[in-house]
Amino acid sequence: MEKQSEQIHNRAPEEVKAGESQEMRSTEEGAARPSESKESAEIEALRREVAEWRAKADELLDKYKRSLADFVNYRKRQDRDREEETLRIRMDVIRQFLPVVDDFERALKQVPDEYAKASWIEGITLIERKLKSILANLQVSPIEALGQPFDPNLHSALLMDHSDEYPPGTVMEELQKGYRLADRVLRPTIVKVSNGPKDQKAEGEV
Repeated sequence: MEKQSEQIHNRAPEEVKAGESQEMRSTEEGAARPSESKESAEIEALRREVAEWRAKADELLDKYKRSLADFVNYRKRQDRDREEETLRIRMDVIRQFLPVVDDFERALKQVPDEYAKASWIEGITLIERKLKSILANLQVSPIEALGQPFDPNLHSALLMDHSDEYPPGTVMEELQKGYRLADRVLRPTIVKVSNGPKDQKAEGEV
């Protein structure tokens, strides 16, 4: 009995120590859990903040791209408007020279044959050629109308008459030459348009 009592007495301190160690570990684990929970909350908060800043950055980038696109389109519109205004001014200036060219052409057509070789006539002819050369350098070209179907975009019909040579709706005479600048009409050609043969109209009327 005494031996058993001694064994029990000897074990008691070890068991007490083991119990104390287990209690301390439990205490430490209990203290560690709130710390880990706090760190997790802070990490989650940081993640949310990063996500918010990323969303703001994406929004600002999208606004920047839209603003850049709007600015590029604005520059293109400005360039187009500037080119259109330059072309308009250019056309207005050239139109003022066209009557001068018309006068030279009419004057040279009225020159009598006996004066055709005169030096002053040759001078006038040279001036006319220089004017037409300047117009050609400016990309101005005459509108060919004679024998062409009447086109209201290129021609302005002043007269209509019968013709055995030209079919109905065809330009039979140029009364004033028209000009274009590249693909723009500077001045339409004033023309006389054919009604076709006179007999054909008479038959149609009957």
